[in-house]
Amino acid sequence: MAALIGVASFGVLPASAAEVKFTPSLSVGEEFNDNVLDLATDRRSDFITRVQPGVAFMYRAPSVNGDLSYSFDYQNYARGTVENEENHNLNLRATAEVVKNFFFLELSDTLSRVSLDVTRDVTTESLYANQTDQNRASVSPYLVWRLGEKNTLKTGYRFNDTSYWGSPGIDKREHRAFAEFNHDPTARLNLNLGYAWAMSMTEQLDYDQHDLHAGFRYEYLEKSFLFGGFGNSWQAPSVGSNVSNPFWNAGISRDFGHLSATLETRVEYTEDPLAISTKTTSYNLSMEKPLQHGAVGLSSAYRKYVDTLEAANRERRKAEVGGFWRGELTPRLNATVTVFGDKVSRESVQDYAYHLNSGAGLSYSFNYDITASLNYSYIEYRRDLENSANARQTNRVVLSLRKVF
Repeated sequence: MAALIGVASFGVLPASAAEVKFTPSLSVGEEFNDNVLDLATDRRSDFITRVQPGVAFMYRAPSVNGDLSYSFDYQNYARGTVENEENHNLNLRATAEVVKNFFFLELSDTLSRVSLDVTRDVTTESLYANQTDQNRASVSPYLVWRLGEKNTLKTGYRFNDTSYWGSPGIDKREHRAFAEFNHDPTARLNLNLGYAWAMSMTEQLDYDQHDLHAGFRYEYLEKSFLFGGFGNSWQAPSVGSNVSNPFWNAGISRDFGHLSATLETRVEYTEDPLAISTKTTSYNLSMEKPLQHGAVGLSSAYRKYVDTLEAANRERRKAEVGGFWRGELTPRLNATVTVFGDKVSRESVQDYAYHLNSGAGLSYSFNYDITASLNYSYIEYRRDLENSANARQTNRVVLSLRKVF
């Protein structure tokens, strides 16, 4: 629905007043996977052919901006280990300035594959296992009140619709009203205060939520920031007891020229396909060093996931660490190397607590917007770090060719 509204809005102005860009593309690829079913035993290999035609559409006009991208993903399993797949990927973003500098309308719609397990994104490791199609649509009219040179007040409404196709994911509908006040006492300092009320509906449970927060952002050096915020969220479910949870966002980033680093902690409500409401607490540290022809980086994080509206208050914890290197070997040839590992708290002895994902890739740019890439990845899951019994191991080799028209 949002996609249709967004595309229709592009026709409000005459073509002569707008910048329009239409970019078709086609990707074809072949993958060899030695453990398609992602099992510890009875491993089965297969060759997977992928064909992905797509299109990108951009519209720029004085009062309307929009971006739309879509691709169709056909997957053929040569040995029939899995039924052939047909997936769709859509990303729409559109903004209309209905009344100049005052009344705005935002639309968005995304359709993509997501992991059913919020603690691990398996979409980068498999084409189908433990994942689902997620459609998220949003419509938001809002007003921007300019209260002098240094103050703005944004008030509005947002309707969010999240649906999962062909899976046990929990569909959600949300009506949200919000007010956000921003004060800029100096060019480097921003202060903010906000309130939101939301009414959320699922088949299992409905609930109201009130959020109140305040925060700041300060650029103490060029490209270096100190930021922080604190608030509280009150949830009132249709069945059960009310819940009150504090949330925050605080951190510091520093660009040293030869090295950039960010330290951050955050509490937020994240979309979880298998839960009505999930609060995520995270602590993140990342560092990146630019090289003459590339970059190298390290990251680590600790996260805690709590289902706030379940009677058992299910809690999961995750620690992760990773690193990457990317480099330009020649003006046309680029390379990447990644290593990523994590540990998730187990709810049963059958769960795989430890996870490793490592890989390397090459991409070469030909003339006529043609790019060829070759990627290898190794994925392993273990119940115990020092014991490989019943471990799940997968090797993937992917060769692909992409043409932009």
